[in-house]
Amino acid sequence: MVLPKTRRRWRRVRRIGLFVIGGFVLAVAGAFGIGYLVWEVPDPQQVAAGTQQSIVLKYADGSEMMRIVPESGNRIMIQDLGEVSGPMRQATLAAEDASFYTNGGFDLSGIVRAVFAQITGSAGGGSTLTQQYIKLATGDDEHNYARKFKEIVLAFKMTNEQPKDEIFKAYLNTAYYGRGAWGVHAAANAYFGKLPRDLNASEAALLAGVVQKPNENDPRVDADQANWRWTYVADQMLANGMVDPGQRAAMRMPETRERFAWRGEEMSGPLFHVRERVLQELEQAGFSAQQLHQNGSTVITTIDRDAQRVAESAMAAETANQPQNIRAALVAIEPGTGAIRAYHSGDRQIGGFDWAKAVQPPGTTIQPFVVAAGLMQGYGLGEVYSGRSPQEINGATYRNTGSCPDLSTCSVRAAMSESVETAFLNMTLKFGPGKVRDAALRAGISPTAGGKPSMQERDGEVGIRIAMGDYPVSTVDIARGYATLADGMRSQPHFLQKVLDSNGNELADFATEPESAFSDNPSESRDIAGNVTESMRWSFPSMLLNDPVTGGLTTERPVAGNSGIAQFGGSPDKTLTAWTAGFTPQIAVAVSVSASDEKGRPQPVVGSGGSMMGEVYPNRIWRQFMKAYLEPRPAEAFMPFIPIGTYGDPNQLPPPPGAAVLATTTPTARPR
Repeated sequence: MVLPKTRRRWRRVRRIGLFVIGGFVLAVAGAFGIGYLVWEVPDPQQVAAGTQQSIVLKYADGSEMMRIVPESGNRIMIQDLGEVSGPMRQATLAAEDASFYTNGGFDLSGIVRAVFAQITGSAGGGSTLTQQYIKLATGDDEHNYARKFKEIVLAFKMTNEQPKDEIFKAYLNTAYYGRGAWGVHAAANAYFGKLPRDLNASEAALLAGVVQKPNENDPRVDADQANWRWTYVADQMLANGMVDPGQRAAMRMPETRERFAWRGEEMSGPLFHVRERVLQELEQAGFSAQQLHQNGSTVITTIDRDAQRVAESAMAAETANQPQNIRAALVAIEPGTGAIRAYHSGDRQIGGFDWAKAVQPPGTTIQPFVVAAGLMQGYGLGEVYSGRSPQEINGATYRNTGSCPDLSTCSVRAAMSESVETAFLNMTLKFGPGKVRDAALRAGISPTAGGKPSMQERDGEVGIRIAMGDYPVSTVDIARGYATLADGMRSQPHFLQKVLDSNGNELADFATEPESAFSDNPSESRDIAGNVTESMRWSFPSMLLNDPVTGGLTTERPVAGNSGIAQFGGSPDKTLTAWTAGFTPQIAVAVSVSASDEKGRPQPVVGSGGSMMGEVYPNRIWRQFMKAYLEPRPAEAFMPFIPIGTYGDPNQLPPPPGAAVLATTTPTARPR
């Protein structure tokens, strides 16, 4: 019987298709077989020996800052799973591979998920615990099919050649738990000061969860992320019958030791926090500490060696005789690049809280962004607002700490110079509190604080007290925002400059491109920033000149800034946080001073002798740093700008010091 032409054609197509599929299957099977014979399963002892290279951190000039010595050479390898508590073993399986004791080293459904994730670029995967060991042991974490294929082959081979308990033990000895801790023995000590056999279910859920992202899942780094991951692992333990509902209900997020307290490393408190921030940035950029140790990497930071030493000496000079509960922080950022040149966390002990990134009420240092909000709408520095005190505004009564020459017609310049709060509240009413928040965010204030939207109320509303600095921000935020005002360009603050391998080859460069901050048009953004800068130059009428502490700079130069306090509970005689922040074209520096009790709760800032410290303390630190930093550098003028809106000053303030070197501006205002 002769088949119709169409049927013959489809039969031919099916044969070709089956031939192609069969060929592909044979090729994969052949590659699998060859890989099985050729590739060796990594030995945990050899892996341990291969992680003993130090990570070298360097200053921006290439001089050595410190070495991060791995613990791998000193880690204690568990010899039997009996050395690890049952809850720790169960939590590990719940977090990584609940079917570990029944699967063949890999999971077909997990492979399908991983392939789909690779194709779509989405998050996902399905590696078994055995595959996880192979990835950790080889240090190969590339997102490609070749790596995944090799991982599957070796996982299958390991499962065929070794008992499951031996594989589990190899994983527990090899996993990186953060804090420089390789293996479960080091991890139990690093987080809880315990032996692995003494870990309870709550502690086990935390340790099992951190392996996924060792830095971000550490509660001392990101409490919200760590709590989310801990909850996930604890719920997985319940879902897989490893704890019963009553036990799960009794589990609580455990308290951990201070980071690196177990290692007792010798370094200054400020450099400890620099290291922490560097490691955090590296992990976010895809460089885990394990990879860096294996490669013997060198990390060149943005920290200026001399600037860092100046920050430390200035802080030490001012904190030497102050109460232990005083928390001072200094952050210096280079305008135009975002490079952090000096970073002082304010803590005097290694492992203490990082106060430079802690959010605190900024007081009047937020007011330049009120001015920016007005300029973005065309309201210039010559506009006037009522600065009377007391004054009822929006249903509440406010009083000033400063005053204008004419309280009924207080110009923006005069309000900034004298910190006239009622004038700024009236500006905020006119511009809109939301517009002020937008200007602050555009300048670089972080959009989140403590995992929640910043610069607003809990219900999402933005009140006029944003002009009083009631919404907490970090010292880094203020330094970044002021750096933006220096040139109108917003840059991402960063600690990383380059990463090199052990041979000096460049693995990554972290230079960033600044963005126009206050407008999509860089020229308009520059003009807005220039006008704000002009208003701030009256805030420091004697800054750096003839100063009794620093002796003054030998070269007169323009500088802009602001000082102020946030009041404790609204009390005018109690300071919650004191600030000084300012900038030149070369550097923007923010200094904050606060206080807390032994539980971290805020306290009034009281200095030695019981006196309220107010604005004087951060101002002295700021001046000392700026004098030492700027003295060897040439004076630079602020950028030229075009005035916006009404520019003349009805209060007729005298020109600020260094006015002769201020770039000239055109007398005609830019139309808005």
